[in-house]
Amino acid sequence: MPNIPDARARILNAASKVFAKKSFAGSRIDEIAKTANVPKSLIYYHFKNKDDMLDVLISDFMTEFRQLLQISINDSHKDKSKTVAYKLEKHYSKFIKKNVDLIRIILIESLKKDTEVPSIFQIVGELVNNDNEEMKTSSSYDLNERLIAEFFTSLVPIYSFFCFEEKWCDYFDIEQECFKKLFINVYNATHGAYHENHD
Repeated sequence: MPNIPDARARILNAASKVFAKKSFAGSRIDEIAKTANVPKSLIYYHFKNKDDMLDVLISDFMTEFRQLLQISINDSHKDKSKTVAYKLEKHYSKFIKKNVDLIRIILIESLKKDTEVPSIFQIVGELVNNDNEEMKTSSSYDLNERLIAEFFTSLVPIYSFFCFEEKWCDYFDIEQECFKKLFINVYNATHGAYHENHD
């Protein structure tokens, strides 16, 4: 087996790019090997198949996501209402930009009718599991409402924003900074307001 530095990481990075471009079903191991600039045999040395690669990509994503959530673990609804835009801009955006190809794959795979447990549901579950005990034991706490609020007013809009940003700006002829500012305003008015109303 050739000694290729960071081969596993390069393969995963290439897989993410190819899956996002061609879809998971439409991707081939040959394309991933070519994109990673590694022999095909090296892919099979590190991974059983495409499914194994996707599982590892999602598992690594979830591990990093859980670590990122720790910055908000002690936040109350009031804290969240005041900091949602700031944390999106200063913390979450870097993570999302780095993983935007994988997020595209997660969205596409989650939308398939035959997907038993969409990965995006696991992500929103982790988000809500991160709620502190004070929030969870509040008389007004409703788990189903929390899941719906985080999914439909935070997770899906944010992921859509980063996945569509460039194409949106081109199609609707809007400057990226203006687009970003308007999105933050709308995000504050929806998700920020949800937290504010639950203080």
